[in-house]
Amino acid sequence: MRDGGVERGFPGSFSEPIARRLGDVIEGGAGEVAVFDFDNTCIVGDIGELFSHYLIEAMAYRYDLEAFWDLVHPEEGREELRELSLGLLGVEAALRGKDQRFERYLAEMGALYGRRLERLGKRACYEWAVRLHVGLTPGEMERYTAQAVAAELGRPLRDEVRRTARGEEVRIARGVRVISEIRALMRALERGGVDVWVVSATNIWTVRVFADLLGVPAERVIGNQVELEGECLSSRTAPPVLFREGKVEAVEQVIGRQPLLAVGDADTDFEMLCHARHALVIDKGDALLRREGPSRGFMMQSRDALSLEAPQVAMETLGARALVGEDVGQEVGR
Repeated sequence: MRDGGVERGFPGSFSEPIARRLGDVIEGGAGEVAVFDFDNTCIVGDIGELFSHYLIEAMAYRYDLEAFWDLVHPEEGREELRELSLGLLGVEAALRGKDQRFERYLAEMGALYGRRLERLGKRACYEWAVRLHVGLTPGEMERYTAQAVAAELGRPLRDEVRRTARGEEVRIARGVRVISEIRALMRALERGGVDVWVVSATNIWTVRVFADLLGVPAERVIGNQVELEGECLSSRTAPPVLFREGKVEAVEQVIGRQPLLAVGDADTDFEMLCHARHALVIDKGDALLRREGPSRGFMMQSRDALSLEAPQVAMETLGARALVGEDVGQEVGR
């Protein structure tokens, strides 16, 4: 995959057979809808995961709320994490990086998802990760997302590794890039009269910010969310949970029509891809999709053959939103 590539025109940027088929789909698609997974489908990278690490690094989770700690199991290190977090909240934001506890805090908090995943599995973790935003407001979620996206667009695509006292490896896939061909496909669909939607397991507030950079309006974004309690997010899940069949349920509830086209990259998108009349897989090696996709007529497009948009393109669209409340550490040092 080419980083910093110049956006190319649709449909020639996909493999020739897929380009022809997509052209046929679009030609007869006026009045239809297309649904796209987001992380590792529209972009290279997982903005949901990186947003979580951003909140950890900025200490922007609501560590001051008992409702947050109620979501952390004792076996996952709740008491140690609480002590580390509350202790560091008492340190001036600009000085936290020099505190010897901070590196340990980053590793231990970063390992929390993996510990939960090992205990309960992926489905439970998708729901739980959104509940961890308890106490934040939608405005804070959007502002922090803009800052996180700006930071990750500015980073090279590389792995960062942290290690906990237990010897766990916390591997963070840093950097995000828009896939040029996906932006071009979205534009071609819209020109053909097809409404483009994003259906993501990442929290809806974060996906809305990033999807907007690809021209997808907020009202056409479906993501995991929790109920509001006054002006803040609660820890109560707003169903359905967008995991596998939950994505189909959400499409049926919110859109109410069978999609003309679904685009995804992983087994978590499988049911949504099957539900659509046509399916495009951004193939990065998922075992289920490679096994089932060809026999089901899925278009299998190698992700490595696609190009990455120069970060400046998305950065220019993001604009001043990333600069609002720029010093997050000082703002959230509650």
